Amino acid sequence: MTGMAAKRVLLVDDDPDTRTWMSGYLADLGYEPHVALDGDHALRSAIALAPELILLDVFLPSPAFALQFAARYRDRVPADRRAPIIAMSASDQLPALAQQIGATDTLAKPFELGVLAKLLGKYLDEPAPAPLVEAPEPTPVETTDLAPQPETGPA
Repeated sequence: MTGMAAKRVLLVDDDPDTRTWMSGYLADLGYEPHVALDGDHALRSAIALAPELILLDVFLPSPAFALQFAARYRDRVPADRRAPIIAMSASDQLPALAQQIGATDTLAKPFELGVLAKLLGKYLDEPAPAPLVEAPEPTPVETTDLAPQPETGPA
């Protein structure tokens, strides 16, 4: 991400340990992490910072707070300026809650750092350039003696 401004990621989680290690990991990857502890704080931050991605714990401490945040975010931020929301939770209700929230994707806790990095890349990094199609190797042509040959047929 050299030469470009770091992409802003808003991390919304009520667990201080999660906020600390995830924001550190985001910074290590070259992103600009911002944290919020609850839905109200998240809404103010999302409006003020215009993040490129929101990582939202759906239990803040209950899904009602995440649902309220998402609804108010959609009301206050025009569709063309909204960041994708990745809903996070250890709950088996994550897919249903993510759908209610209108999340773009989900991240089931606990997760491997590689899974998080892949999601970040999917939504924040520029698309990788298409691989160049290499021209096929030219087929070697049998070389023959190109000197004029005498005619061998009847004259």
